Amino acid sequence: MDPVTRVRDYLLDNVGHMTHPGNASFDPATQRWFVPIYCRAERGAVVVGDVELDREGHIVFAPSRDEMLM
Repeated sequence: MDPVTRVRDYLLDNVGHMTHPGNASFDPATQRWFVPIYCRAERGAVVVGDVELDREGHIVFAPSRDEMLM
């Protein structure tokens, strides 16, 4: 599955509609995808964390909702 789509689904299910994924980047050294998480704010989108996925698109790490709200 596409990493951005996977993160979008994760965010909608676990965080809410105020967040959305950015563009994915692949790190060949670690074989991981990194997708920034943006939060909608009055002044524009702000990065509040990153989701890490393996090559197959499985989420390896995602910050908790509380971590993103800090």
